[in-house]
Amino acid sequence: MAGGLGMNALLISALERSKQVFVQPAAGNAGTALGAVFYVWNNVFGQKKRASLKDLCLGPSYAAEEVKQVLENCKLRFNYLMTTEEMVERAVRDLNGEKIIAWMQGRMEFGPRALGNRSILASPLNPYSTENLNIYIKHREPFRKFAASVPEEMAGEYFEAGPNARYLATVGCVRAPYRKTFEAAVLGENAVRVHTVRREDNPLYHRLLHAAGKATGLPVLYNTSFNLFGDPLVCTPRDAVRSFYSSGVDALFVGNFVIEK
Repeated sequence: MAGGLGMNALLISALERSKQVFVQPAAGNAGTALGAVFYVWNNVFGQKKRASLKDLCLGPSYAAEEVKQVLENCKLRFNYLMTTEEMVERAVRDLNGEKIIAWMQGRMEFGPRALGNRSILASPLNPYSTENLNIYIKHREPFRKFAASVPEEMAGEYFEAGPNARYLATVGCVRAPYRKTFEAAVLGENAVRVHTVRREDNPLYHRLLHAAGKATGLPVLYNTSFNLFGDPLVCTPRDAVRSFYSSGVDALFVGNFVIEK
């Protein structure tokens, strides 16, 4: 499925119960660019092998020197963490301290969904996550919920979700033992936007989820797009700084750079 109809996650969830469905993750007008490329690949160049969309992180990324230049030009105080392990540990510590973090890593996602490279993250164990994310950060109505990101290999313990959860294109269901835990993300009738994360799609985000699970026993983070209400998804380091200081986000992680308020 593609087109605007493919953006209806409730419809996709209903179809998945009885059919094998694949949703083009950038199902709106922008996604026609992918369709054009695949058409040329198969019909003009005569290639028989199907190409996988994989992680959809097709946008720009920024080197450490580029990020540092932006932060210094903005006269900001920041920390640079030398290793990925230090960065993940710092992020988990902030999340466990009931902080909400902005997470900008690697290449930007293509399409409308934040899949762990341009995301705002919070712990489901934070009792104020719903209020903080919607009112003080996203500036939107309380009924608009956020996704629950979970490693794909562990998703079945917490949720029932179809294969399109890989791209946040469907709705899953919280399993009975965890309905109280995830009540802040429930849309109704125990439905929740599940985002299953594959190691091969996003190894860093997958690692962060496992680190959160090791620290708390719950390898799940609430995930919403890193942008202000009405703005496009953050792309550049300058975009990230602007959104960070215009919202109630507590800490910003851009590569190995960390800024806290």
